[in-house]
Amino acid sequence: MQIVSSPAFRRWPMLALLLLAGGCGSQSNSPSTGAGGTSATGGGVSSGGATSVGVSPGTGGTLSMGGIPGAGGIASSGGATSVGTVTATGGSAGGPGTGGTTTLPGTGGVAGRGGASSTGGIGTGGVTSGGATGAGGTGSGGATAAGTEGGSGASGAGGASGGARRGGACQAGVPYPAPVLTGTPKLLYRPSGTVDSGTYEGPVWVATNSVLLLSDISFTGSINPSQMLKLTPPSTVSTYLADAGVNGMAVGGSGVVFACSHKVQGIVKLDFGTATLTTVVDNVGGKKFNSPNDLVLRSDGTIYFTDPDFQIGNRTSATGKKGIYRVSPSGAASLVDDTFAEPNGITLSPDETVLYVADYNGNAVRTFSVAADGSTSGREDFATVSSPDGFAMDCLGNLYVASGTPGIIQVFAPSGSKLGSVTVASSLSNMAFGGADGKTLYITAGKALYSLEMNLPGYYD
Repeated sequence: MQIVSSPAFRRWPMLALLLLAGGCGSQSNSPSTGAGGTSATGGGVSSGGATSVGVSPGTGGTLSMGGIPGAGGIASSGGATSVGTVTATGGSAGGPGTGGTTTLPGTGGVAGRGGASSTGGIGTGGVTSGGATGAGGTGSGGATAAGTEGGSGASGAGGASGGARRGGACQAGVPYPAPVLTGTPKLLYRPSGTVDSGTYEGPVWVATNSVLLLSDISFTGSINPSQMLKLTPPSTVSTYLADAGVNGMAVGGSGVVFACSHKVQGIVKLDFGTATLTTVVDNVGGKKFNSPNDLVLRSDGTIYFTDPDFQIGNRTSATGKKGIYRVSPSGAASLVDDTFAEPNGITLSPDETVLYVADYNGNAVRTFSVAADGSTSGREDFATVSSPDGFAMDCLGNLYVASGTPGIIQVFAPSGSKLGSVTVASSLSNMAFGGADGKTLYITAGKALYSLEMNLPGYYD
């Protein structure tokens, strides 16, 4: 703290010394009547808080010129400050604004002009108090990080970089280890007795309820029926929603589950409390989709999904395409690509700049570049995989691909180099990270559910 002298101090030396002898505090107490009053020296940290503009001016009198709040209100760029002789120029991190707790001196009072200050504050979409979160990285007073709910951008200027994706256990700035791929998946559940042909699909961890949801699709009827199952860890499985008619699912940062519905031929949203589904979008340009298969959610509300024709049944394709689509936050659907043999799994990189899509019949995983507005461009081949189905993404951005025919999870680094594989079972379909710490990889293969404990967490889709 830097101490300077002011004219008021030179004018009343004895009074100033008496007041300094009384001690300095983070904010002034109620003043005594007499010459000088009591005021704060420098001030403490404020990340918002009440602001007063004045306490004890006058010769010993009591006069308030502000109250709660005065200039600045909730936010403070200086923390607790007062205007007078003792000045604080630095301090701890605080929130943004122009106020703080402030006192004006009485005649001969002791006051400060600085206090704790910060220029971090609230970033785009972030929620901060005292520089906790923002889109600008680290402010000059408080530590910040982008990528929280509603945040924008993958990293801040000078701050720890982190993913902008929501719906996972990943934390910005955490140094995660490389994935260990030597474990053996554990069978959690398989229905007893004779079961209809079909497969489990679309697992998603719902953190707000500490359960895993998955689709149970039966290959019967002209339009394959499916129910939604619920796993309560460690291994209790029950029917959550009969005749759900869904396949792939994903959860956003707010905890809302979205699903691909071949029943309504669109994207639906789940009300978890009432176990009801509401249609979000079911057509593009007035033409119904085929049978949406898998989806991923961007942090701004954009939805990307694949629309092959696996569950179209006896219905005629209105679009005439097996497409990949984008749905804007306003609900407008547009085509991303219609040249895949059978588009299937889909996910986003942690910074949301790369869209990964599986071509099941093409034995390939391909990528698209994603612009800030959500538009895509620049399709490229990423990896060759036999019958690629669903995806999972860990916090380092490594891509886990369910290779259906051999029943093996193939794992690739963001560069495209293969890191290893994990053998599960035949008819491997999908997987998702979940569990209390986000480190359990839940895997669906045929009519069976497995789990694999990992050494790092990932995203819930």
